[in-house]
Amino acid sequence: MLLAPGLAAAQTLEILGPGAGPVPPDGFAIALLERGPDRALVPLKAPQVTADGADVRPSPASPPLAAFLVVPRPGAKEIRIHAQDAGAQAEARFPVGPPGARVELSLEPAAPVKGRDKEAVLRVRVRNADGAPDTSGSPPVLRANVGTLGAVEPVGPGEFKARYVLPETRYPEVAVIAALDPWPHPQSIHGTFGRLLVPLATAFDLSGKTEPEAQYSVEIAGKKYGPVEAGADGRFRIPVIAPPGYKTGKGVAVDQAGNHRTNEVDLRLPPTDQLSCVLNPARLPADGVSRSRVLCAVCDVFGQPVPNAHVQLTASRGAVSAPRAVEGGMLEWIYTAPRKLSAEPDVLTALFKQGSAVSKDELKVEVVQGPAAKASVVAAEDYVHLGGKLPVEIAVEDALERPRSGAVLEVHATVGTVSAPVEKGQGKWTAVWTAPKEGSGTAEISARAYGPAGAAPARIATWIRDGHLFVGVTDLAGLPLSRQPLLVGDRQLVTGDDGSADVGTPVPGKLELSHQQWPGLRLTAYVLDGAKAVYPASAPVGEAVAKKVVELFPPVPVNVRIKVEGRSVTYWVEDPEGAVLSGRDVRVSLSSGSRSSGTTAEGRTTFKLEGAGPVTVSVADAATWVTAVAEVGP
Repeated sequence: MLLAPGLAAAQTLEILGPGAGPVPPDGFAIALLERGPDRALVPLKAPQVTADGADVRPSPASPPLAAFLVVPRPGAKEIRIHAQDAGAQAEARFPVGPPGARVELSLEPAAPVKGRDKEAVLRVRVRNADGAPDTSGSPPVLRANVGTLGAVEPVGPGEFKARYVLPETRYPEVAVIAALDPWPHPQSIHGTFGRLLVPLATAFDLSGKTEPEAQYSVEIAGKKYGPVEAGADGRFRIPVIAPPGYKTGKGVAVDQAGNHRTNEVDLRLPPTDQLSCVLNPARLPADGVSRSRVLCAVCDVFGQPVPNAHVQLTASRGAVSAPRAVEGGMLEWIYTAPRKLSAEPDVLTALFKQGSAVSKDELKVEVVQGPAAKASVVAAEDYVHLGGKLPVEIAVEDALERPRSGAVLEVHATVGTVSAPVEKGQGKWTAVWTAPKEGSGTAEISARAYGPAGAAPARIATWIRDGHLFVGVTDLAGLPLSRQPLLVGDRQLVTGDDGSADVGTPVPGKLELSHQQWPGLRLTAYVLDGAKAVYPASAPVGEAVAKKVVELFPPVPVNVRIKVEGRSVTYWVEDPEGAVLSGRDVRVSLSSGSRSSGTTAEGRTTFKLEGAGPVTVSVADAATWVTAVAEVGP
């Protein structure tokens, strides 16, 4: 980025945006700030931003900053930003990624033969436009229609390899290998791609019957095999190699008298699979907007490219765009995740028809829930007696207000002790707080939920809390990732269990952050306002916090409880530890009306109020005269 702040009336206008390296094609954030003669931040008056090669959209303001989203137009290679405010001007330039230009694939050996070779080595090279290795992206995502691809291993700058195991089937077919090199992070839809078409011939013994003791040969795909001499019963066996696409061969029999007879030989081979698709990312949040990129490569029965191929792609739940022809004879779709959660992955089905042959490929997208975003703490009472116990329930939801199970939950209290929370399902946990035996005033119960853990890094976030700068890493769904190696300025940090790392006391100025394993994943942070604010600012990653204030009452020998449900009243007596005490002498008084005789089970007595109108119910333990009062509505 080239930054050129303007000067007007001794005030300067600055553009805050991504630092070194290209920006993603789907958009990036910028902000404007203005400084006075003393370099202090001053309010913006009427900021205006335009861009060459991009559309600019206002983002929610964060005074004293003005924020914008810049979306590059298709095909743009560089974005030039122009900003002004009351005469002050600034300009910035941003190159648009991805930096990679092509993906080259090759196989060693180049033409493996079934029945003779069992595996091969797939070489993948990612190159920039000038042919130099591209090292800014992630390891490529690979997929083959037949056979098995092993783990991708880096072997050099922009170079990778993977073990390719030939399919166990004995008939010839075409291996269609598709590759996508995502950028700037493993879950991106952007990046370079390529495909490799590998005709897999099969070595086998062709057997049949002809004239007794005749010389028999066969020609397949222009290559002659044999002759061999048939037995006295006319049976023969010829070692041949059959490439894909050829269903028949030409047989020639020469009997002992020198007579020639030709016949068509049915090789009895099944149809050739001519389609392979690759998808990235294969894990999306169920938000109705997140996207994956689908690329499909096709060939004819002989393993040659098919121009203007028609492939149909459908999804069981999500949405699929219209196909688009891209470089290398491949087809591209954009898949959008559904908003509704499901325990089963979304299945994408691709079909390619050529003549009577139908090739099919299936891809699966795991549609996942976002992280903990909201939490609440509910206690059985708003008070507790010193030395007593208070059950609490913690409910956790995602950003779409859906119950969020599986998060990590921490519960603390300013005084007393809290038991380990127990997950009950549907985003709810229970715990018991034991109040201290001495004290007065109030106590605070706090709950912090984060996670669950994410899959692969997609975003870096920053925020300031308690005077410290924090950095976090999440996946595309916002789920935090632990043990992520980051370079923060010239420091190396690793995220903890909650996906965050404490950078320390912030220092005003610009700070470059990048993922050490995925160098294309970067963030430029600006510490502002005397180190009290950071841009871009985020909430702590994948986290929800809630608090509950409880009054501390003097200790009592027992505690009387009342539960009202409509016109039904249940009462019982507990000891200070919360255990129900049976057989207590309890006196019940009503402000008006009467009640049923009631039933008692496990130390709890339930009765119904008779008559209409509101009633005040008073329940007292006769031995201690500890009393509880409840109001029952009409």
